[in-house]
Amino acid sequence: MTLIHNDYILFCTDQWCDIKKIIEKCGGIESEVIESVRRLTIMGFLESRSLKKTFFYKQYEKPQSREQFVSMVDDFVSYQKSEIESIKTIPTIVSGDGSQFGFSKQGLELLEHIQEEIDRIIMIISRIDHQDKIRTLQHPIARQRIKKLENHVNRIMKIMLESYKDVRSNVALQEYFKTHTEKLNF
Repeated sequence: MTLIHNDYILFCTDQWCDIKKIIEKCGGIESEVIESVRRLTIMGFLESRSLKKTFFYKQYEKPQSREQFVSMVDDFVSYQKSEIESIKTIPTIVSGDGSQFGFSKQGLELLEHIQEEIDRIIMIISRIDHQDKIRTLQHPIARQRIKKLENHVNRIMKIMLESYKDVRSNVALQEYFKTHTEKLNF
């Protein structure tokens, strides 16, 4: 779960900071912090520079260019493809132990991974919406980008609901994502 580091990484990169200091300040697992930094850079929240084989990162406040946005969406699509493959290999997400909404271990891992991706997309949608409101991004471009991101989320949710059609799994999915996305309303 690399998402847990995002807020702190953004907090400590108000000035240029090298990756070693970011890892040190976050205090998390190095590979998770590096992955989180990589994803924040792709998502347009951080900019990077290198100096003598050392990478430095700083918050990036400007709206993404068209190319940056397309690259970020391509990254989301590649993660979505791996999620779809996982959905195909996991026959059921609920456990067979008789608990009402108990998830299997693989099912819960899949749901957590998908939720992390949804949280990232919601983070970007919030940023685009803010840039639209303060007029640093043209309204039609902002609406188009938000619609593209919402369609991306809707696609994976539709695939999940179609893949796990039994009533128990369907109800469990809807309840899981309802519970985990209520706090993210903007």
